[in-house]
Amino acid sequence: MNDLPEVGDEVEANGRRTIVTDIHQGVYLLRCGASVWPAPDPTGLRIIRRRAQRIADGDFR
Repeated sequence: MNDLPEVGDEVEANGRRTIVTDIHQGVYLLRCGASVWPAPDPTGLRIIRRRAQRIADGDFR
């Protein structure tokens, strides 16, 4: 079972590590650098690190 990510989680989408920046009406927005795009299938996102872990690691910008 794949849990759905939350805002601030680091995820892998299509082989790229990205951050979930917003979830609006079921649409997950992903950011990598300055680029932002909607996730085509949120259930296909693999969670790498939760937001809390990123904060603990000092990697939360």
